[in-house]
Amino acid sequence: MPSSVSVCIPTYRRPDLVCEAVRSALEQGYPNLAVWVSDDSPDDLTEKALADWIANQTVRYVRNKPALRQARNVNQLFHLATGDLLILLHDDDLLVPGAIAKLAACFEADPSISAAFGKQYWMDHQGRVDLSASLALNAKYRRVAARAGRQSCPMESALVAQFPNDGFMVKTAIARQVGYRDRAEVGSACDLDFGLRLAAASEAFYFLDEYTASYRATDESITATQNYTHLTFDLLRRVSLPRELEPVRLVQLQKYATPAVNCWLSLGDRLSALQVYCSAGYGWRNRLSLKGLAQGALLLCPPALSRRLVAPLRGLRDLLSSSLPSPSLARKC
Repeated sequence: MPSSVSVCIPTYRRPDLVCEAVRSALEQGYPNLAVWVSDDSPDDLTEKALADWIANQTVRYVRNKPALRQARNVNQLFHLATGDLLILLHDDDLLVPGAIAKLAACFEADPSISAAFGKQYWMDHQGRVDLSASLALNAKYRRVAARAGRQSCPMESALVAQFPNDGFMVKTAIARQVGYRDRAEVGSACDLDFGLRLAAASEAFYFLDEYTASYRATDESITATQNYTHLTFDLLRRVSLPRELEPVRLVQLQKYATPAVNCWLSLGDRLSALQVYCSAGYGWRNRLSLKGLAQGALLLCPPALSRRLVAPLRGLRDLLSSSLPSPSLARKC
């Protein structure tokens, strides 16, 4: 008998997009499926959009008054889930047809795994898939054929973001055990933090070399990518890792070091910016680059001047990179 599965969709003020997410789950044709929506919206537009599904109990809907916010909303869904397995699906993303059956089969083939995930399509806000961007996205996060199958070092999978922010299937019991931590603890890097702690509690993950989800590059997710990289850097710096993964940590830190310094400077925290700049995670290659030299000069400027300069420099960087299909580890929180 197929495993029972719950699709858990936290949502906030996206009635049109959440309907697409729900439909992508219901059209899976998978038996023993429950779809849960936990709504933090301040209005009833989402409830009205889902009304027919709610009325015939196709969708199990909860309205949160007051709003729970990201971590508690997700944790509520984990505890409401009625299946042995669950999928966390962001309200602006989609499941690919057949994804649930394929991911559930991974657990049947290897009961020791805690989570399974596949590749992601990259689509724009209107839902148009870009195949070349999809290939680049998956290659960047090591979701490639050469790495398919059982991931016996789940911490590495989480550290390099091979394990995605959503669209993954996980055993319900371990999802409840690990849970999401609040912004007060991990800032906006809640998805990354969950993946790392899930990995620490797991024997293995499984990467299925097939497309199972579609990631939507919304304006909101891009904003999150731009504003909170310093928190991602801090989490990567603090997480406890086995010695053999220290070189992997260093590579990841160097990816986020330059924007992390910009974030701290924008917030007026020169000491934190300087600490990142002087850390091994920043690295001499970064310091000797044009961006690194510019940041070094900003750190030497008087505080008022550096705050005035960092905004236009950051805006130029964001303008140049806005078309790249590279969502941050901290996105959509």
